[in-house]
Amino acid sequence: MAEADRLSTLPTEIIHDIMFFLPLLDVIQVSVLSRRFNSAWRTFPVIEFDQDLFVTGRKLPINHSKASEMLMRFSDYTEDFLRRRRPDSFLQKFKLRTLRIPDLDRYIEFALGSRVQELEINSKIIFELPEGISDVFAAKSIRVLKLTGLDLGLQNLILSDSSLIEELSLNECDLLETVRVLSDKLLSLELECCRKLQNIEIDAPNLQYFRYDGGNLFSKININLSSFESLKSLSLWNAGGHITDNWIEEKIPKFISLEKLSIEKCENLKKVKICHKRLKIFEFHNYKNKAEEEVEVELELITPNLLSFSYRGILLSHTIVTSTLFEARLFLTQISATSLWFLALRHFLISFDHCRVLTLEFEKVVGFPKELKDRWIAPMFTLKHLRVEVNFKLLSYRYLVALMLQLSPRLNTLSIMQNLNSQDPIERVIKFKYVKGVADQDDSSCCKRLPIKCWRHHLTSITMENFEDVNDKERLITFFKDNTKISKTQDEKSIISLF
Repeated sequence: MAEADRLSTLPTEIIHDIMFFLPLLDVIQVSVLSRRFNSAWRTFPVIEFDQDLFVTGRKLPINHSKASEMLMRFSDYTEDFLRRRRPDSFLQKFKLRTLRIPDLDRYIEFALGSRVQELEINSKIIFELPEGISDVFAAKSIRVLKLTGLDLGLQNLILSDSSLIEELSLNECDLLETVRVLSDKLLSLELECCRKLQNIEIDAPNLQYFRYDGGNLFSKININLSSFESLKSLSLWNAGGHITDNWIEEKIPKFISLEKLSIEKCENLKKVKICHKRLKIFEFHNYKNKAEEEVEVELELITPNLLSFSYRGILLSHTIVTSTLFEARLFLTQISATSLWFLALRHFLISFDHCRVLTLEFEKVVGFPKELKDRWIAPMFTLKHLRVEVNFKLLSYRYLVALMLQLSPRLNTLSIMQNLNSQDPIERVIKFKYVKGVADQDDSSCCKRLPIKCWRHHLTSITMENFEDVNDKERLITFFKDNTKISKTQDEKSIISLF
């Protein structure tokens, strides 16, 4: 009882601070059990109504009558809560997430009347907003506005200087034609899967983040961007035919503050050239045409300060990356065991020989063609750190390690991660130590014609970490023993002599 009394004497501001750090369900439960918390709950500046909470713990699928019952319970709960809410309470955030709810304008009016600063409405089906929806975009209190699954009922959405909105997100909203932004207040803009949208015109000198996702690869959209001196992050996904090679080459350098650029499935890109001194993060995902075939693209990045490069798609026919500071992640969607594919892979990977860390993600592993063995020149002699992620269970680490050493024969570390849904990924690491020079008696034929010798000539020891399976470890030890003059290998706790 003493503990309960002590809790009830806490100031409302302290109880609100506690509620900020609790999950919504816990806040609701505590407010039911404690009168003091219930009183503070009625003035809590964050309101989140989530219909999914009324489904939690129930067996799915739910029949129509049960779904209607839960929807009614959800509606009754929200109405009851709003009636109990103190009318003069400050409202920082109002979030409504529902399948469908009657009288949506009632909730919008409540939020606006409470001088809400952050308004988020998420409907799982297209819901037509009342005629007064324009009041939301002109509200003097709103700083953050996020709308999902709504029919805005507007032919043109114009965000002018009179609006105080700093962050605007429209996802799967019906817009008839145009979004026009003429605001120096807006800092962040997201437009995702907005049906019927044809034109985006933005003149926002303080905008720092812009993301567009057309959702449909072959959608037609006209994007007109100007006054982007402050833009730091730009994402263009499924932007249709408007984003061309010339558009990228001409527009991107004008965004002088740009640090992150993400491009995905833009169908008219064939020869991408980007020159930018400040760009730090670049993500590029290839696309498929109407025949579901991935299209070859050439990529040239004159970006001396690039720190992160991510690519997903088929092998690029031509790649140049000037930075020596970056870490790269490559997910190759088409893998073949043919000599032609491996030669194309070599040509592609040469551009990543100088990166700090390279991560390769595979959906399958293929054997190295025997016909290339005597004429193969590894593409990445300089690379020191290679990570491999596979989305399947490896039957043997030996073949994967052998393949990676064909690509990069002088590694310091090789990390292998299996991303299996059933368990957390374990990073298995092999560390290599080399000796300088090549022994005079070395008669290996693998590098006779090469000025730089591979790992077989210099390797002195290896360290294996997190290889728990004894058979996996023994196969690797045998592999290194059979292919080098290595004298010892060691795991985390012990040194194992090979000879």
